[in-house]
Amino acid sequence: MSLSEDVARIAEAAARFASPGEELAAVVPVEPASGERVYLCAFALADGTQSWLALNHRGSPLTNRTLIRDAASIAALVEVAEESAAVPTGDEPRLASPAYLDSLGAAAVNGDIAGALQSALPAIDELTRDLELNYKLELE
Repeated sequence: MSLSEDVARIAEAAARFASPGEELAAVVPVEPASGERVYLCAFALADGTQSWLALNHRGSPLTNRTLIRDAASIAALVEVAEESAAVPTGDEPRLASPAYLDSLGAAAVNGDIAGALQSALPAIDELTRDLELNYKLELE
């Protein structure tokens, strides 16, 4: 199964968790550790209010705070690194992982990805706090 098909399957599973008036806004596939896939699902209301839910590869909700924070941090770091390296993202999903992050750093010829990541740490912390505060389930 391709990553696109996998994300579509998880999006279908995630849609069941949308509250009334909420839409699934994004599904971000992350591999915080080798072989451990987490899908960060963002939900949005018309007023811009956002909530989150992380699903495993079976489409079941996760509640492990550390795993979810790790996944959110890696996803955010990859996004910053892609922007800093001017990587075209296109419409196809990509798997955010430490290995992909390393490849972005290795491929960067011009630009200070490390500096960009360092300066983005406060925003990444804010994202992980937002995710925890607006998580659909009780985190362990």
